[in-house]
Amino acid sequence: MGRFSATFIAFWAMVSFLFGENAPPFVNECDRELQKTLEAIQAWRRTHGGQYPPRLAALRESRLLSSSGGVCPAVLAEYGRSLPAHGPASSVGEYGDPVGAYEYELSPLISSAMPSIGSFTGRRYTRHEIKVSLLRRPLWDQVPVLRCSYHRQLPGIAANESQPYRNITASGMVYSSGLLWEQNWLDEVPYCSRDCNVVFGLKGPPFHSENPPKLEGALDLRSWANSFGDHPWWWTFPVFDLPGRRQTTPHLRPFFNEYHGRVGEVAGEKWWIDGLIQLQGQISNKPDAVFAAPSRQTFPKKKQGVAVGALVSRASWLQGTVWVAQVGENVGSLEWVYSDGSTATVAITYGVNTASFWGDQEQVNSEKGFPLPIWSFHETPAETGQERWLRIYRQTWQNPEPKKKVDVLNFFSSPDSPASPFLIAVKIENP
Repeated sequence: MGRFSATFIAFWAMVSFLFGENAPPFVNECDRELQKTLEAIQAWRRTHGGQYPPRLAALRESRLLSSSGGVCPAVLAEYGRSLPAHGPASSVGEYGDPVGAYEYELSPLISSAMPSIGSFTGRRYTRHEIKVSLLRRPLWDQVPVLRCSYHRQLPGIAANESQPYRNITASGMVYSSGLLWEQNWLDEVPYCSRDCNVVFGLKGPPFHSENPPKLEGALDLRSWANSFGDHPWWWTFPVFDLPGRRQTTPHLRPFFNEYHGRVGEVAGEKWWIDGLIQLQGQISNKPDAVFAAPSRQTFPKKKQGVAVGALVSRASWLQGTVWVAQVGENVGSLEWVYSDGSTATVAITYGVNTASFWGDQEQVNSEKGFPLPIWSFHETPAETGQERWLRIYRQTWQNPEPKKKVDVLNFFSSPDSPASPFLIAVKIENP
């Protein structure tokens, strides 16, 4: 709970700084109404075997809320003279909650039910199922159950226009966010572990075993690990690409084999294999590039502060990227911080020491002069829908100042490349 508490304090500091005494009208009143509505939801659950109410109107009918409860006070006052526009993940509508009520995603009545998944699986998964799955996981207290979308219409909201929505989590925390509430928590749980994949059994946090490294020189990366590589950690659906090229979403199960926290041998060399550390690449706003580059931020852009605390003569690591980049493009870097505060930055360069972890025959044929992967695995069309190769790359760094102690290691993604680098393991050698 330490990280959550620190994040909680940081959010309230941000809200106070942005709003202060000049808060847009009804924000404080809305926060109190969100809290009262959440209390009514919890009261309902206590008398219904832990089940969530099917709609907010049920709280009114049972007198857990007043006849005007579950609605932003600004809506009741007709402030701005317009009702909020509700998104598809809302219980508002016919046989549901009245227009103007808070968005309540835990309602099983929500009609939009992930049709894009259903077209491949023969089943439609609802937001209710996804939310309930998230609420059963560690860090459930980050998951909001109510949202007010009205404050983006209020005068004075421009000071915080990138985060116009007010949300309340299952633990009672009220905070502002953009359209995607998960953006505020990506450092702890990536977006792809909060979305549709959860109903397909995608593993949640913690994204590592409880085992510290049992290999000499292996760095302990558990504080960074934010994915398990043996499922589609980087994509929200189990199916990828356009019709005609449809395939199962690539992942590294043939490498990890769902066996984490162990010494593994790769090309005759021993490594400590546990979780995977994924960083965000440059986001593309091109609608036709959705299968060629990241279209939204789903991972953090950096990871910092892994302890080294040793003299280092040489280091090596296992890596790859999710997306393709230009040859010679800097896709990220490792920064080694010496005890005197100076640093050594090692570039991760596409086509020189790393590449996409998967590729079809056309892509593989185009990779002239690329480094050879330290590990590869061939997948057939019968297995995945398309013929492709999985790959992992090894990079080595010779420390130019081996007599200076290295304190910590940092990992950065380049803001100018879509590649989205990841690390699997890092190990050092002493002089």
